[in-house]
Amino acid sequence: MKLLIAIPTLDYIHVEFMKCLLKLTEQLNDEGIPYEVKIVSGTLVYLAREEIVSCALGYEFTHVLWLDSDMVFDGDVFDNLYELGKDFTTAIFHARRPGHQSCIFRTITPPDRYKWDEYPDTPFLIKGCGMATTLTSCKVLKAVRDHFGNCFTPAYSLGEDLAFCKRADELGFEIWCEPFVRVGHIGHLTIYPEDEGRYLERIKR
Repeated sequence: MKLLIAIPTLDYIHVEFMKCLLKLTEQLNDEGIPYEVKIVSGTLVYLAREEIVSCALGYEFTHVLWLDSDMVFDGDVFDNLYELGKDFTTAIFHARRPGHQSCIFRTITPPDRYKWDEYPDTPFLIKGCGMATTLTSCKVLKAVRDHFGNCFTPAYSLGEDLAFCKRADELGFEIWCEPFVRVGHIGHLTIYPEDEGRYLERIKR
């Protein structure tokens, strides 16, 4: 076991994420699990992910724990994903934008997302997911890159996450979702002292 904690980010890392990351690394240290943390920033997330893949394969890591920098999670997130014993396992999470759609897919083409009340209570097979809190074995990464020439380059009219899932699925890898793992997606709210209609009425006076 040699774990790479992979954090692709645009330009900043949320403080609540860092608190969770510290708890995770403390637990890994306590358990004696060797790991490294790689943070790659850039405006094109798929290029950051490809750089991480090259690092994982070049330095003979066995697993990559993908963590987006706007997520919160428990310190045992790796343990709970790893203990399922699969090559590709994700937690359940939802988009942070209003509507907060599921990032867990029954099918990719056409896209069919799970709804809030549709998740099974035990680990279940899916066809696609975001990579915000996801564990992959490097066996999957190597197979996908060797066959397709890349892992995360957008294709099939899909973003980088689902394009990777589709490639892995085409090579026969199963994607599992572990509903026991609790994670959150940090959102942003803009707070006004009044709603827009009331404001417009007030400034007319």
